[in-house]
Amino acid sequence: MTTTFRAMNAHDIESCYAMTQQLKWPHRCEDWQQAMAFGEGIVIEEQGRLLGSAILWRWGERAATIGLVIVDGQQQGRGLGRQLMLTLLEKVPDYNVRLHATEMGKGLYEKLGFVTTGQILQHQTRALEAVPPAAIPAGVTLRRAQAHDASVLTALDQQAHGMLRKQLIAHLISQHQTVLLEDAQGEIHGFASLRRFGHGWAIGPVIARDCPIAQALVASLMQGLRGEFIRIDTDAALPLAPWLATLGLAQVDNPTTMVRGTPWTPPAGGMQAFGLMTQAMA
Repeated sequence: MTTTFRAMNAHDIESCYAMTQQLKWPHRCEDWQQAMAFGEGIVIEEQGRLLGSAILWRWGERAATIGLVIVDGQQQGRGLGRQLMLTLLEKVPDYNVRLHATEMGKGLYEKLGFVTTGQILQHQTRALEAVPPAAIPAGVTLRRAQAHDASVLTALDQQAHGMLRKQLIAHLISQHQTVLLEDAQGEIHGFASLRRFGHGWAIGPVIARDCPIAQALVASLMQGLRGEFIRIDTDAALPLAPWLATLGLAQVDNPTTMVRGTPWTPPAGGMQAFGLMTQAMA
């Protein structure tokens, strides 16, 4: 039988959603729609049946991420995941490409030139029991991000992880709850977003100069969410995870961060990514 590779389109969402359900991933159809809106997806078909999918996101001229690499469970062992990855990597030969790997996928990605650079800790709670106080550090004030903040937040986001995500940041400001902390001189010390995702709510990205700023941003977004499902994906190298655990957000997964190309190193004293947008879009 002949397998066909083609661009992903809106008609594929139902089939892609079914594959994530098979894997017990939390993505809703709406989450797939958002992922597709900012990326370039491909699918594999065989006799009209969708067998696998993957999405590439270009963030500027040199950085990209790959995620939602899925092969139907009954089609494992045919090398379809490798074909999906090679097809996407051909599109960005000179890019630094990042992904977050499951234990099952690590071996494939290593063969494709990816190296391990870190780990992500997925924390979540089915129902937030106690909302933490939004303790704002001295010298900064909290406010809702506005459209005119987009260029500055985009630059701070890029400083944290090397990815230029102009359209994504504008979307988070206009369509979701995005807050920031700034000082009396108007300098922004961090920002974070809250949006519907999966089983409930996701907080991320969380971009901040230090952990107290990150904690204040997260706590402010949790106000009013008592009893709700909340998820945050944080870098294991940063100190946010222990605090999340004290709030009842248990660690449920720990995917591996892998990069093909040159890993990004944030400038000393600059912004850091305490929380991801998603593991796929980083």
